[in-house]
Amino acid sequence: MILAQAILGNLHQQPSSKELDYIDLEWFDTQRKMGRWVSRAGVEIALKLPKPVGLRDGDILFEDSARVVAINILPTEVICVYAHDYAQVARVCYEVGNRHASLYYGDQHLSFKTPFEKPLKILFEKLGVTHEVLQSKLDNAQRISVSAPHADPLGLGAPLKFQDSDQLVVIKR
Repeated sequence: MILAQAILGNLHQQPSSKELDYIDLEWFDTQRKMGRWVSRAGVEIALKLPKPVGLRDGDILFEDSARVVAINILPTEVICVYAHDYAQVARVCYEVGNRHASLYYGDQHLSFKTPFEKPLKILFEKLGVTHEVLQSKLDNAQRISVSAPHADPLGLGAPLKFQDSDQLVVIKR
């Protein structure tokens, strides 16, 4: 068994000529900071990160002189939404966030992806929002929804506060 305690890089930013081996993960397993998986080639990897980082497609968990073991996010059923204008973007983001569903950037301008849920599909139909159901990877590199009470989106380690003037204030102590 190999213990991975850090992300060593990403194959999409730094391709490798070494033998590639992948750990196939569902999108919802990419938020874990601990886990144990077996790669396609049978290598057992235990992941123990100091904090959750959101594993991305291509993240390298292990590398030696001969091989690289990286994350492969499996495609899943998603609703891809195509907004026509920024008002529709606001409505889509509000509705998806109000249901505490994950939201990701789509592949086109003003498009978004969210894991398939029938109530969301019905809602988009009622709102008249152009959408389609398809198979796609939900990669944390494209994730845009963050739960503020559970995360530090600015990486400051400081509490966040909204002022009456709609300004976001970071309180450093």
